[in-house]
Order: sequence, then C-alpha cells, then structure tokens
Amino acid sequence: MSYTRTVPWSEGTGLVGQSFGESKSTHPKGADLLTTRRAALTLAALAGALPAGARAGTVWTAVASEKIRPEEAPRAERGATLAAAKNEFEAFQVIVTGPATGVSASASELRELRGRAAGQGRIGAPKLFREALMNIEHPSSADGSAGRFPDALVPDIDEVVGEKRNAFPFDVPVGESRAIWVDFHVPADAAPGAYGGTVTVHSAEGDTPVPVQLTVWDFALPSTSSLKTAFAMTHGGVRKAHGLSGEALTALRQRYAQLALDHRISISDLWDDGRGGDWSHFDGAYGAFLDGSASTRLKGAKLTSLKSGAHLNSASEHSDWASHFRARGWFDRLFQYTCDEPPLTCSWSDIASRAQLAKRADPAFRTLVTTDVDQAESHGTLSSVDVMVPLVNFMDDRPRTAHGWTDGGEKAPAYGTFLRSGPEKELWLYESCMSHGCGGTVDIGNPSAEQLYFTGWPSYAIDASATRSRALEWFSFLYGATGELYYETTQAYYAHDAWTNQWDFSGNGDGTLFYPGTAEEVGGNTDIPVASLRMKMIREGMEDFEYLKLLSDAGGAADAKQIAQRLFPHAYQADVKPTDLMAAREAIAREILALTGKPVPPSSALPTGSAAKLESATGGSGCGSTGGRGGLVALLLVPSALVFRRRHR
Repeated sequence: MSYTRTVPWSEGTGLVGQSFGESKSTHPKGADLLTTRRAALTLAALAGALPAGARAGTVWTAVASEKIRPEEAPRAERGATLAAAKNEFEAFQVIVTGPATGVSASASELRELRGRAAGQGRIGAPKLFREALMNIEHPSSADGSAGRFPDALVPDIDEVVGEKRNAFPFDVPVGESRAIWVDFHVPADAAPGAYGGTVTVHSAEGDTPVPVQLTVWDFALPSTSSLKTAFAMTHGGVRKAHGLSGEALTALRQRYAQLALDHRISISDLWDDGRGGDWSHFDGAYGAFLDGSASTRLKGAKLTSLKSGAHLNSASEHSDWASHFRARGWFDRLFQYTCDEPPLTCSWSDIASRAQLAKRADPAFRTLVTTDVDQAESHGTLSSVDVMVPLVNFMDDRPRTAHGWTDGGEKAPAYGTFLRSGPEKELWLYESCMSHGCGGTVDIGNPSAEQLYFTGWPSYAIDASATRSRALEWFSFLYGATGELYYETTQAYYAHDAWTNQWDFSGNGDGTLFYPGTAEEVGGNTDIPVASLRMKMIREGMEDFEYLKLLSDAGGAADAKQIAQRLFPHAYQADVKPTDLMAAREAIAREILALTGKPVPPSSALPTGSAAKLESATGGSGCGSTGGRGGLVALLLVPSALVFRRRHR
C-alpha cells in the first residue's frame, strides 16, 4: 500500500460531520491529521454532489494499517485521500458505529479529476469486504490482548470467482463499531494524476456518502514480486476444512494460489493435492501459475518459488523434478527444502547427504535450510546450503541482558562471505512463534522479563498490530534478503474451526492466513479462500519492498535505507504508528519521482513547520548518495515526533 490518510470533512470546508446521531465525534488523543486544504476542498466538492439521507449512528474512516476493534469510538475522519503506484493495491476502512441496522455498502469507480482527460480516465470500483471478528481468549504475547479482533475479510463480490457473498447486510449494536474494508487496484496503464469517487454506506436509517480521492504516482509495480516467497499450504488442511477431494480439491487449490498471487505471495507446495508424480496433471492444473497465465488480477503474475516434491532420499525423483522443470523453463524457481530448523526435524549430518542428491540431479538444484549462518558454519553444513533462512530475531536480536538468544546487534554483515561464495547463494527470512512466544500463555497483568522478549517483533498474530504484519519486508530490504518463507497458511484447518479458533503454537493465527470460504459460511455456490486482514498487510509489505527497491534502483539506495532504518530501527521495534509508515512511504514515492525525472506533486503529508523539526532531528539535509535530493528525503520524511514515537497499546 502507498500513502493513505483519512480526513475530516469539516476541516477547512464548513461541512458538518457524517454523524447520524447527536453525539459529537472527536479525534483520538495523539493522532495526527495529515491533510491539506486542497484535499479537504476536493472531498467537499465530491460530497456536495451527493444527496444526504436520514442518518443514525456514525460513519467514519480509518487507514488500512490499523485494526478497528468493536470498542473503538468514532473519530472525526469522514473521507479518504489515498495514493498508489500503477499496478498497486490500495485500501482504507469505512467504519459504522452503532446503532445501525441492515448495513451494506456500494462504491463507484474513480474518475480522473483534472487535466485533459478529466472525467475520462477511470479506476474500477473497489472490492468491498465485511471485517469479521475473532474472539481471542488467550493473548498471543505480552503486547497482545484478549477480546474481539477483526481478521477475516468476507467479500461482497469475491475476487476469485466473482460470486455474490454474504458480507452484507449486518447490524451494529449501540456503542460498537464495525469496519468495511475498501480495496482498490490501480490498473497498470492508469494515467498519473488525481481520481475521485464515492463509497456509500446504506442502512435502514439512510445512506451516507464517503468521498474518496486517489492520486496515481507516475511509476508502476511489477506483477511478479521482486521479493521471493515460499508460503506452504500442505495437503490435508484445505481438504479437511472444505470436505473436497479429487478434481474439486485441485480446483480449490488453484483458487487459493490465485488469491495468494494477488497478494504477491507464492504458495510453494500448491501441487500437494494427492496426485504427485503425474506431470500431465501438474502441468494442466498448476503450470499457469508458473508461466504467468493464471487468472490473477495482477496480469502475468508468476510464482517466485516452488518446493520440490521429490522424496529427500530419492535420487531418481530429484532427477525427475529437475529435468521436468528444466524442460518447462521453471527450474530457476525450484528448490529442495533440505531441512527445517535442524536439529529439530533432521540431524545436522542429514543435510549434506540430502543436498548431494539434489546436486547430482542438477548442479544448480537449489537447497534451502532454515537456520542461521553461525549454526550452519559450526556444524559444517555451510557449503551444502544455497538458500539460508534465519529467523528475523537472529538478524538483530535483543541483547542477552534482555533475554536475547544472541549477543544482539545486526547480523547481516556476517552473511557476506556466504553470499559471495556463489551466484546461487541467497539470504531469506522467516518469522515464527518466536515473535510471540512458543509455549504457554502470558500473564498480561504481570508479564515476566522473559515474556517481554517476545514483544515488538514482526508478527502474523491476530492480536498483534497491523503494522507488525507488514514489517518483515522492510527488514528484508534492510538486511539484503531476497525472499521470505512461512511454514503454513492453513494450520487451523487441521484441528479447529478456523472461523472461531486459530490458537496454535501459543499464538492466535500462527500458521493460518486464510479462512475456508465454504458456501455455508460466506454464501455463494463455489468454495473459495477468504483472505485475512493479516494477509492484506503482507501484501502491503510486499508493495513497500517494491517502493524501496525502485528507489534503490533509481540511485537512491542510501536514502531508501535511511528511511527504512528511521522507521524500523531494530527488528524488535516493528510496532510503528500507521501514520509514520504511510508518511515514510510518501517520502519514498516522491524521491522515486524526483530521481526518475517525473513531476513531483506538492507535498500533502507534512504539517506546516514539520520540515524544520525534521531537519533539526536528523542533523542536516539527509544522506548524501543523491546529492541535493538527500535534502528532499529529509524534508519529506515524517517529522521526528512521528518517526521516533513508538505506538503503545
């Protein structure tokens, strides 16, 4: 996601808020309104063209990178001002605070507001989702919480097969809030500039228009992610949760892979439908995801990695996989998952023999092990590993005095010799239950010092902040990682009803990013995967990585690193404010435009006087890799009061 903010209609416009009742909405303590008179006037003009209806309750807006819980009080924001690159997804939230009955929503396409093509350029209407609540009984960590959290995104019209689902209508009790997720995709060929439209909230009490303005930056993101991913979806979970088998199961796994690719994630074992060894079936069912011809919204998106299905002790199966993938032009994405977290799942001595089987089949057959460079070197397996995947904790750990597992400090330089030892060598990252604690429950009122270690890390826990689910990609950029791995995406499907319980490995949502969208659960006629809010955040993080890479490729590598480091100083400081993150994103976007010779729109992110504050806080005009443009980054980077203020629950 690119820069997003929500704005109060009344600011600079003389308009009343969109409150249905008599209660007065107030802006939450400590929140920063990032707005301009131009944006407010544009939204006011859009709102003025819409009829007002009878109202009850309150309709307001929030950025995508926060979780709106039922007890959240209404705020002053009544519209949304967004910005995105071409071929990027961008979202925000519309919230209804009750009482309200029979709530639903609809949305218009966005039309270009200015220039020669005013009214002609268009961006399709957004996808709309109801944010379903998960009741959390046990907090995942000392910075987690019990109670209800939004997570499953139940579609109005699903983005996989296009069927009407049961997102709407819903009721909102008195004094509670419910959120609607609004998800735009900017076409790859969209003209740069400002676009406007409306989301309308309907209820038994009347209609409420929510004006939207979206600015398209003059650069595009690739459909196939630059950052590789290998997220698993093993055979049994989908089959059990949906009760399907045979060709129906294969078709469903295709839908899961399609939705994942549109979130810039590769399901690395999507072939695991019980029909291994049948290449005709494999090619027909899954070849399109490797060729880039699947029916994805991101046109041409391809899997960035695929795990070999060869038995780890079979030379012939490795040869079979290698030769077939060579013949089909897919070999560069194939890897052997040599061992996961040795010595837990294999002995250290197993790694060399398994790797040798892969190399005998093809010298370029990549091997992957989840471990860190110190462990691999101390056990004599360094030369057998091509893709090294350490925990993000071990790339920048807390010191031992804070119950760290290492001496602390950034470890990325320690991988230099390994990465230089061959063109096939790569550094990937992963996160695990080490982000919240892998055993037992937490005494929230009196957490131990050891429990406090498991706070602040990048996390996919339902009760972690949204920004922590999009943080890992920033650390991948900072540490020079080229991929990310996750052990499972449907873990809760095996032992729970994923709609009511995802407690695994002492965390809520650990190993589960999807929900089983059966027709009984979400309506329609066809079973589909349902994305979680956390999955949307991973997508946003993947797009963040593309911004950082584009800036680096344009000659602003030092600036990109400086912005990332100011936002995320350490791996255990991933819980940043959404406004900080989005302002940093706008700084990156503007620097990309400047370095590529594109017009840079006037800044809309910084309040008056903030540039001087940042100049003082950064000690000058920024880093110097791009000459005078280092000052541009300093001026556009979020104010020091925002950058360094960590979000507290």
